[in-house]
Amino acid sequence: MRENETFDVLPILADALEEAGCSNPEILDHCRGSAKHKHTCWVIDLLLGPDRRRRRSIL
Repeated sequence: MRENETFDVLPILADALEEAGCSNPEILDHCRGSAKHKHTCWVIDLLLGPDRRRRRSIL
């Protein structure tokens, strides 16, 4: 998604995250929002980041 800049599928990611147990409104609202993305997205960066322990505590 980040490499191809296909950020239009972020609402689908929000649904998948929610089904997987994510209840963070900031993450879900961001993915479902209409903000335009160019080159990056902090949610994608968070999910792909190197520190798994931190991600689990946020999600």
